[in-house]
Amino acid sequence: MAQGFIRGPLDVRLLLLYILSRASFPVDEAQLLDIALCDDGMDYFQFADALSSLKNTRHITTDEDGKLFITEKGRANGSICENELAYSVRLRCDRSIAKLNKELMRQNQIRTSLHQRTDGTGVTVRMILDDDAGNLMTLDMLTPDRKQGEQIAKAFRFNAAAVYDSVLSALLNQVNQAKE
Repeated sequence: MAQGFIRGPLDVRLLLLYILSRASFPVDEAQLLDIALCDDGMDYFQFADALSSLKNTRHITTDEDGKLFITEKGRANGSICENELAYSVRLRCDRSIAKLNKELMRQNQIRTSLHQRTDGTGVTVRMILDDDAGNLMTLDMLTPDRKQGEQIAKAFRFNAAAVYDSVLSALLNQVNQAKE
């Protein structure tokens, strides 16, 4: 049997509260599990039991997308006991959470949605790019069907900065040409 610092159900629950209290945005179960398995003393079944327990006691809840986040009750109770977690476990979690938060921030700043037009002429793809200060660009594009809209939305999520740079460059070139 693997040895680690996480030994019992209380340790697992504290670990999950510790992780969720430091996540910048709600996370899905797989993301939480990935970080929680930082200690060799824990397995999936302990994780699942602890997660269920924390949901039942309302320390953790889900948003409309099914993503997990900590409640005020969970934050208060977790902060009281978080020093009970081994320092090495907290360090490993902090490194993983920092990476996750960076990815969650990126996902939150680049968003897309598809809207069927009421007149039946196609699908509008809304592409949104934000930064820390707010919205940089919102672009709506008409596509003939949902499949093409999904392809454009996917391409935007992977290339949002390049799309923004191209639009800005085209607009600034037009402004500079008008000045000449």
